[in-house]
Amino acid sequence: MKDESSHMTTTYLQTIFNRSADGLMICDAKGTILKLNRAAEILNGVKASEVLGKDVRTLVKEGQIDRSATQEVLETKRQVSVIQTTPRSKYTLLVTGTPVFDDHHNIVFVVINERDISLIESMRKELALARQESEKIKDELTELTLLELKENNIVAQSDSMKQTLKLALKLSVINASNILIQGESGTGKGLLAKFIHKHRTGSKMPFIQINCAALPENLLEAELFGYKKGAFTGASEKGKIGLFELASGGTIFLDEIGEMSIGVQAKLLKCLDDHEIMPIGGTVPKKIECSIIAATNQDLDSQTFNKKFRLDLFHRLNTFTLLIPPLRHRPEDILELVRITLKKYNKQYNRRARIGYKAFETLQAYDFPGNVRELINIIKQAIVMCDRRSLDDYLVKALNKITPLGTKVQPMKEGSTLSDKIWAVENEILMQAAMKCLTTREAASFLGISQPSVVRKFKKHGIAIIKK
Repeated sequence: MKDESSHMTTTYLQTIFNRSADGLMICDAKGTILKLNRAAEILNGVKASEVLGKDVRTLVKEGQIDRSATQEVLETKRQVSVIQTTPRSKYTLLVTGTPVFDDHHNIVFVVINERDISLIESMRKELALARQESEKIKDELTELTLLELKENNIVAQSDSMKQTLKLALKLSVINASNILIQGESGTGKGLLAKFIHKHRTGSKMPFIQINCAALPENLLEAELFGYKKGAFTGASEKGKIGLFELASGGTIFLDEIGEMSIGVQAKLLKCLDDHEIMPIGGTVPKKIECSIIAATNQDLDSQTFNKKFRLDLFHRLNTFTLLIPPLRHRPEDILELVRITLKKYNKQYNRRARIGYKAFETLQAYDFPGNVRELINIIKQAIVMCDRRSLDDYLVKALNKITPLGTKVQPMKEGSTLSDKIWAVENEILMQAAMKCLTTREAASFLGISQPSVVRKFKKHGIAIIKK
């Protein structure tokens, strides 16, 4: 009975040994191959009759395997795992050698387990290809998104602008908040803020924009945080909901943040820290959940140094920074901007105006201190004012006439009067304002005079009236 049980056990072990999907090999303490299964034959590309009784070192010398786990086990007297290539079968194998010790801690056998990792390597390559495809798709989607921007006069032909927009897209996808957009006046900071909001997961939620420079301190605070009934003289009897509350779930865009007074800055900082607002005249704070984008054309570093902007608020708003380069640093974008602007205003004013190489060359040589806004205004004015289909002569003359404020006054010509000179200088300044500003209110702010005065002076000098 005992012999029968022993025979059954041997049969079971033999069956397991031979049917194993992994290659199995047994070597003695000298490295001689004593036994190997069918899987080991296939994985190594050999017949058992060819290698039984051979030293594994001989297989390495003959080039049948590139290294021997058995040899390393005998040398180190511990379990060893190696990656082994077998030229005859072209498999890549993960080979684990395990020593078997006797009672005196001498190696008696080495048991070798071999597993094909070619499939794993193939899967790894397929995964790498899938990742490459995914990145390619992402890049293509990014390019498509950048193409959409042209509809809003945001052009990214230059590398610097492409980088800014790609970063903006990345921030919008992860729903990042506390984004600070920096750039000169007229570069399109508001358009970029809307672009970020549009591509957020909550893009259907409100986008609330406020110009922090347009309101005095008390009104700005009331607009941002709201107020309760009777909070101050002249307050609405119903009270008012603040913009932060209106932007709940969406985005609030604080334009010209550098112009915000220190008092409102302190309250804004507390709002950002606590994620809640306190309406004027209120006693119970209200929780707010909205993304915040701020923009400025000011150098906030110098503003903080001069104590005009709170350093702690600067750091809070400056979690992510996007810099829009000025148009003079991205001349590659001028041609596309001109093309888009021509198409838009030709359609609006029923014109078929065009621009040739002569005007384009002049446009590229111009610095555009008013950036994209100035370029759009120059083209728009040329379409409206020039009677010819070609705008070249008009644009060249207009651009050559523009003189930056603060330049040296030219000597008076013989026979000209002081009034003549004042008229000429005033005309140049007003022309510059007309080129840079979209509305007479903007021109008033630019020139430091009232809006009615701007309208009156524009009429006096025969300059086309821009929107009020």
